[in-house]
Amino acid sequence: MLGWYNENHGGRYFSLTPNGVRFHQFVGVIQVGELLIEILPKVGKLAKESEKTVWRDVLLEMLSECHWMHIHSNEKAALRHRPNSILEAYLELFVYECEQLIRAGLVKKYRFQEKNCKALKGKLIFSKNIQHNLVHQENFYTRHQVFDQDHLINQILLKALQLVNSISSAPILRDRVQSLLLNFPELSDLKVTKATFDRINLNRKTDSYREALEIAAMLLLNYRPDISGGSNNVLAILFDMNDLWEEYIFRQLAKYRKDAWTVRPQSQKRFWHSDNDRSFKLIKPDIVVQIDEKYSIIVDTKWKLPESSNPADSDLKQMFVYNEFWNSKTALLLYPAAAYSKQIEFKSGSFKKGEDLLHLCGMIKISVLDESNEKLDRDLGKRLSNFIEEEFKRCLKLFPIN
Repeated sequence: MLGWYNENHGGRYFSLTPNGVRFHQFVGVIQVGELLIEILPKVGKLAKESEKTVWRDVLLEMLSECHWMHIHSNEKAALRHRPNSILEAYLELFVYECEQLIRAGLVKKYRFQEKNCKALKGKLIFSKNIQHNLVHQENFYTRHQVFDQDHLINQILLKALQLVNSISSAPILRDRVQSLLLNFPELSDLKVTKATFDRINLNRKTDSYREALEIAAMLLLNYRPDISGGSNNVLAILFDMNDLWEEYIFRQLAKYRKDAWTVRPQSQKRFWHSDNDRSFKLIKPDIVVQIDEKYSIIVDTKWKLPESSNPADSDLKQMFVYNEFWNSKTALLLYPAAAYSKQIEFKSGSFKKGEDLLHLCGMIKISVLDESNEKLDRDLGKRLSNFIEEEFKRCLKLFPIN
């Protein structure tokens, strides 16, 4: 079942080895029947159970910091117990959101309903009235408006709660889910697809549903029931660690940017055009730091440990092109470090043509963990921002701005 799921997604999540499974750059959790596989970010090998707990917490905090998983301080306090997996954290957060909605009262909406009524209301449907009420002429088959809780967003939440009830292995969480199911009104069933969520339009009255619906979408759209009728259903919640690392670095730099800095993610330019048609290719550095609108510094993030003390050839070629197209005099390849260090590990380098200095490209290693090596470093951006400021000053000496 797991192999089928991976094959249906182009084999991008993992590859099979003689000794097991090697996961690619994705992190998160996969549940196959009763088997739960948690894939954690790591720098080096995860050996001790305590290290796994550290990186699980780090991943949750990074997801929250990047708004890929919304956990506010009051919600953290409301979580009843420490989650044993990323999946459990998502399930508990969803249950918490549903509890808040039930407490405030589920939103009601107007909808049209066709049914037999004892009194004439709305529009009488003659053909169905004759069909259903030829004998019982005291009834009226009508199409009329009702104002109740049986509408799309409540139906989605109920569907997701039923899924949580079937996949959760935490007794406390299942008790809370069953209590919620008892408090939910009787609603129409629906088949959930991506198009179902595209139909949702939240307004002032329903905006409180936003976070619950986001998690419901993640659960329902990533759940694959076993079509053979067995118990090997698959639920996968996976994130590309390269994308998450890039997003975290961008948000940290944006948070601690200096005056006169502009920090832009995923700027793009065309670098190749076809002569025969209108097709073209784009290049997109991860982050561009613009200083005083005159100077650009390229920052490209890589969630990997370099195989040697030098950057890979492909990474250097990539940075050379970025410098050329953004008229930048310096680029920084940013990798995670295996352990915290007050001094950012930096290896300087430059692109030359003969003896001519073209522009610079350095390699940074910075830890995602703080000084304790047990928590996410929320001041990473401050250290990185100070470092870039010093690198900017060094570059100005080599390439003065006219």
